[in-house]
Amino acid sequence: MRPGEGARTPVAGDEMHSPRALARTWQAVLGRLELEVSRANFETWLAGTSAHARREGELLVEARSAFRADWLNENLGPVVERCLAAIEEERLGVRFVAPGEGSRERPEPSSTSTTRREAAPDGVVGQVNRSFTLGRYFRSEGSALALASCLGLVEDGGAVISPVVVHGPPGVGKTHLLHGVAARASQQGLRVACLSGEGFTSRYQRALREGTVETFQDAVRSVDLLIIDDLHDLAGKTGTLRELVHTLDAVTHAGGGAAIGSELRPRELGLPERLCSRLEAGIVATVEPFAATERRTFIEQRLRELRVALPGWCLDLLSGGAGSVRSILAGVHAAVGLQRRGLLSELRLAAELGALELHGRGEETAKAVLERIAAHFSLATGEVEGRSRAAKATQARAVAAAALQERGSSYSEIGALLGGRSRSTIKGLAERGRALGEDDPAVAGLLRTA
Repeated sequence: MRPGEGARTPVAGDEMHSPRALARTWQAVLGRLELEVSRANFETWLAGTSAHARREGELLVEARSAFRADWLNENLGPVVERCLAAIEEERLGVRFVAPGEGSRERPEPSSTSTTRREAAPDGVVGQVNRSFTLGRYFRSEGSALALASCLGLVEDGGAVISPVVVHGPPGVGKTHLLHGVAARASQQGLRVACLSGEGFTSRYQRALREGTVETFQDAVRSVDLLIIDDLHDLAGKTGTLRELVHTLDAVTHAGGGAAIGSELRPRELGLPERLCSRLEAGIVATVEPFAATERRTFIEQRLRELRVALPGWCLDLLSGGAGSVRSILAGVHAAVGLQRRGLLSELRLAAELGALELHGRGEETAKAVLERIAAHFSLATGEVEGRSRAAKATQARAVAAAALQERGSSYSEIGALLGGRSRSTIKGLAERGRALGEDDPAVAGLLRTA
């Protein structure tokens, strides 16, 4: 025990083990992990995880599937435990488990049919992060139009303008806004489908495999509000995009609304004209990073939620730089973790912020590589990442694989960035990209500068 620090007062049932405390801790860990691992790895493996229980010096975390749990335990365990140690005083191990594995109270999913699995008891198809409430959403100048447009989908009075496309760079709060609107709609008794681009794809592909397409369509086309996040993940997936168009038509023709999240505007993703025209017929709103004066207010709001106070010099340091919501939160959580362990100092915090900034730059560089190569071939970035087999797209994809490997990315990481392709596929693409560079000086220059 440090001087001047009292013993922790026991709480009935141990407050540290309560669902709310576990959720708060895990959200803080995820905030750090978003800058510790690549964006592709975060969204593929960590997104959708939730802390379930603390038992015998171990934090049990539910992954979205048994396969994901095994992969996380094998590949990201040490990284996750390091991030947890920065948040918690107690040294804990982390073990990822399959859905339901950590609890005997949760009923096993029915194996009789896919029919009832599409819609949850609360009328939601997919999953809504209930901690992303509109009450907690930070109303900034750069998100004013996006917020007002999304609220228009669930507030009475006036005609609904739909769909609403919310776009902006990673980490500016698009997902929070979309889930907040979904939660509000669900509370009002509306039927909601809230799916990521990957989630919509996987459910549709599963329905095709199992012969339950009609069930899938009945579930997602009959809702009052359709939420699709990460539209960019659908770029190049022709069949799934066609299904999305029909889903949008069915929902809007029945008087429902839709909100879509994307990193880029629809036309910048190389989407089919039919889908672009439908999305652009509504509202396309940009979400921009916080202005300098807004960062400190946002930090103070987050600290009130955590019930933590930080010294003034610390707030000055945290709010002094630019960055996304994710990077700001990562800095705040780093400061809180240092303070809880009695290690908060200007030097230590500056070192933490510097490390986080380097990780952020690494993610931006990978995206910049793809954008530069796509521009060289006169393509949208989504066409490079997607499944198009057009000669120009496959050449650009090969050059991108070679360029990303040159800058130190592994085959697995590149595969995640390029539409979830396998290591062997990426290896072949990288070899072809290097061969193209040997034959074309312009491509060789791309490989060097990227």
